[in-house]
Amino acid sequence: MSSRPPNPFAPRTYGELEKLSDRVYAWRNIVNSTVFVGDRGLAVVDTQVNPGLARRLRDHLVKTFNKPIMYAINTHYHWDHTAGNAIFQEAGATLISSRRTAVAMQERFRRQYDFLASRGFEMGNDPIVPLTYAEDIPPLDLGGLTLELIRGKDAETTDPTLVWCAAERILAAGDTVMTGSFPIFGQPSQTEGLENDAWLAALAEIRDFDATLVVPGHGPVARSGELDLLERIIRYFLAEVPRHRAAGRTLEETITVMEDELPAWISRIPEVWGTPRYAILRVWAGLVDLGQPGWQHVKPSAVPRRFPPLAETLPEGLSGWEARVDGCLEGGDQAGAIGFAKLATEERPRDPDSWVLYARVLIAVSRTINSVLEKGDCFDPAKRALAHALALRPGWTPALIQLGQFHAMLAFRNGDDAALAEGLLEQAAAAADLKPRQRAEVAFYQAICARARGHEDAATAGFRSAQAADPSYMPATLALMS
Repeated sequence: MSSRPPNPFAPRTYGELEKLSDRVYAWRNIVNSTVFVGDRGLAVVDTQVNPGLARRLRDHLVKTFNKPIMYAINTHYHWDHTAGNAIFQEAGATLISSRRTAVAMQERFRRQYDFLASRGFEMGNDPIVPLTYAEDIPPLDLGGLTLELIRGKDAETTDPTLVWCAAERILAAGDTVMTGSFPIFGQPSQTEGLENDAWLAALAEIRDFDATLVVPGHGPVARSGELDLLERIIRYFLAEVPRHRAAGRTLEETITVMEDELPAWISRIPEVWGTPRYAILRVWAGLVDLGQPGWQHVKPSAVPRRFPPLAETLPEGLSGWEARVDGCLEGGDQAGAIGFAKLATEERPRDPDSWVLYARVLIAVSRTINSVLEKGDCFDPAKRALAHALALRPGWTPALIQLGQFHAMLAFRNGDDAALAEGLLEQAAAAADLKPRQRAEVAFYQAICARARGHEDAATAGFRSAQAADPSYMPATLALMS
């Protein structure tokens, strides 16, 4: 018997503190933060993907332990591990990283910002760069608990810092270890990540600690079995990608063949962040000269697309295009839906509603893509389409509603600040000619923003307003069932 899928609009928790020992905890979320608790105070390893989540973690730690947060440590430069630095600095923590990490944060922040923003993350201000370096300081004394900060071997990045608590035999490994879903092996266009045996050497180093538990950058806490699986995945792609290239296959041919022939033990691994395609691209990038580095310039899009035949009779009026698109979606033809929606923008380039339709289809298709990073192949063109619609007709209500929905769901899912969504929806709500369905949508997504902020009374009232505006609007009914 299959279980009922989770309610997508139910109240969410944005992290959970998992006890690993009497003095060590993991805050499990989009990104893991490790919390070490000494007699004098706390140390937090990695500061979350955005300031909103960092505040939730900080407030929970203050309430739970009633001790000062002495240190906030960045294991590597990636934004999702450093975006909350300012929140912990405000709480009195000394920010610590390696020199390599501090330099990389400054040199690569803009490319990271652009990449993650295209994937639907609201980034906030640039992360604060630590001025205290792991290489210059003795082990951290938290009072009865000591932490060693150790330069790790190259893995996902070239700047990992390992945080070792010998007394508890627990190691915080950052993104050198990832569990629970297919790992991220680095961006294909960066000269770092999975391209040779370096990551295997990094895993061997981690095994040498003989830790009872290893806290990964993403996913459940690791023991020997999780490390074994990660090593097995790495060895598979390091062997298979060069073999296909040596046989004369192109990158596109290699992707097609390898994805078709993935062994069952790999294909059944859930995809949340990384994907086998990303792994293929990363290893391939280590075998060839990609030229000038950039973000994802060799990555095939995850957006399915089938352009309608030119001989096919084209619809008349936008309603005809919408009917074609919705017919494709209802029949499971996502590629056809995107193709028709894109063609609608080409046939009606000055009609803002054609661009709203294209964005709506892209966002609908994104829900069928598992990987958070691959969803961005839909998110980025959807946002650009809506921006274009608003440029064609400033303040256009359908575009404001669609963009408000988009940002409301990001705030709800990622724990981001809902202010941007709330501003867009407030503009849309002020329109005098809203149809009942539009009123329902605006009220619903305003309620989603309230739920993201933890204001359940306001959320419930908003969901009921959406029902009153349009009783057939099912998302409101689902949200009230939670």
